[in-house]
Amino acid sequence: MTSNDDALHGAQLERGAGVAVWRQIEQILSAEIAAKGFGDDGRLPSEGELAKRFDVNRHTVRRAMLGLAALGLVSVEQGRGTFVQPGAIDYTIGKRTRFTENLQRHRHSAAGKLLASSRVKADPAVAKALGIRAGALVYRLETLHESNGVPLTYARNWYPAARFADLPAVMERVESASKALAEYGVTDYLRKWSRIGSVLPEAEVARRLNINRQQPVLWVENVDVDMNGVPIKYGITHFAADRVQLMVEHDV
Repeated sequence: MTSNDDALHGAQLERGAGVAVWRQIEQILSAEIAAKGFGDDGRLPSEGELAKRFDVNRHTVRRAMLGLAALGLVSVEQGRGTFVQPGAIDYTIGKRTRFTENLQRHRHSAAGKLLASSRVKADPAVAKALGIRAGALVYRLETLHESNGVPLTYARNWYPAARFADLPAVMERVESASKALAEYGVTDYLRKWSRIGSVLPEAEVARRLNINRQQPVLWVENVDVDMNGVPIKYGITHFAADRVQLMVEHDV
């Protein structure tokens, strides 16, 4: 560790300085991150270690950590710890949004898997998005996509069952949504619209993305259509906000 690093790690809190203690901890750790003070693996000390270092309770440390996560400086991984975030991956939202192509374009590895599937009756929101009657059968698929073993997206998608019979089995066999749709004659498709927002994750989303429930996630609601403009998929995708930044591409 360099003398500059020693100085950083020796930074003290100023009690009664008018700045919240958790904010001071956030600022100190932010400076240490900028100085690359957490080694090659970028792992920060545990909450207990930081609480002892700063002589505060764990709740105060946790709030500082969540502040760093909100700034995109660290990634809090349940069961593993807190790590310096190497930089958010650009994810393009455009007319032809494809996970694997998106990541390969920026030279990142990509892997996806089908977590669960079920055939259910379309509720009014799903039916409206797909242009079918409420109560019609749809396939509800849950998927997880990763890059370099790190979860980036967790999605719930609905497809009309009448058009895509046995879709879950086909998707498991070909391991790709695009390839599966091609077997039904949908060789290309477009994004009709996307709605983007931010929210604190529900328990299942946090578990799948391996994040703390106090870390905001980005969500994208969308409808994809075939080349005739007929809806083929309605989906809601949750993105780990400290790992992905969304880029809206204005196609011409």
